[in-house]
Amino acid sequence: MNTSEHVLYKAINALEERTGLKARWYASLRDKNLDGRLEIKSEDQKNAFHAVVKKEIRNTHLANFLQLKVEHEDLIIIAETIFPAIREQLRKMGLNYLDVGGNCYLKKNDWYFLIEGFKTEAPPVVNKDRAFTKTGLLLLFHFLNDPTYLNTTYREMAETYDIALGNINYIINSLKEQNYLVRLNKKELKLIRKKELFDEWITAYEQKLKPTLFMGNFRFLNGQDKEWAKIPIKNSETQWGEEPAANLLTGYLKPGKLAMYTTDDKTNLIKKYKLLPDDNGKLTIYRKFWKFNTLGDTVPPLLVYADLINSGDARNIETANRIYDGLLKDQF
Repeated sequence: MNTSEHVLYKAINALEERTGLKARWYASLRDKNLDGRLEIKSEDQKNAFHAVVKKEIRNTHLANFLQLKVEHEDLIIIAETIFPAIREQLRKMGLNYLDVGGNCYLKKNDWYFLIEGFKTEAPPVVNKDRAFTKTGLLLLFHFLNDPTYLNTTYREMAETYDIALGNINYIINSLKEQNYLVRLNKKELKLIRKKELFDEWITAYEQKLKPTLFMGNFRFLNGQDKEWAKIPIKNSETQWGEEPAANLLTGYLKPGKLAMYTTDDKTNLIKKYKLLPDDNGKLTIYRKFWKFNTLGDTVPPLLVYADLINSGDARNIETANRIYDGLLKDQF
């Protein structure tokens, strides 16, 4: 029995035990985006759900689930582990789910089942080695935005990012060992499986790098948060990120909160933009961490996408899909 089958049948057994419902699985051979169909019966009713089976659900999966839901309204996500925060987001997105602990959300026709509170075993921590440390994440972001930077000398990378030469060697070797990097010839390296690598980066960035970039929350003295787009920012130092950046890139999302990334210090920012530190302020400021030039008033689209996905908000995830389809898809 492979991992997906193991997860599937444990989840079905838990569902039957917790609810008294009966379930039957039909594997899918036609649609590559689906794993099969789950048929669930009560004493007086039967419902079928198109299903996706995963070992673990991450924020990076939500965008794909949202797109699948457009084609399959009755979609159900089955997984070994779905953490409480992810379960909440799935419910907000109107997505059915089931895990091996029996936690579930089923809403179809007259059915409404919500079972919470059963623990599942935490997935084992996979050692991603040097590539996904804070230092590795800095270089990876540069590689993802500019693959030619892979072929820059280690010494130049070390000087640009203030990284020890030995660490760069560890990072490059780690990417090779994880099958994300291949050598084309003596002088040229190339990233492969770039979308998988980017998804790994998104998760690690939120956990390991972004918290170290936080400079504080602020509010505008003159209430400019309502007309944030008119604020004259110096984009060589400061750029919009997260929801404001998404609005500028797509014209679709109306920001509920604001975010900037900057190379400037806090004192100058407060003077320039007439800010007051405020733990509940709508503006969050982060330190810029990339060392390449970006044009315009927004941070690189890869970072906008990552921040929207990591927010877990359905509206942001829908906008992230628009950014991916319009600006990023061809890079992968």
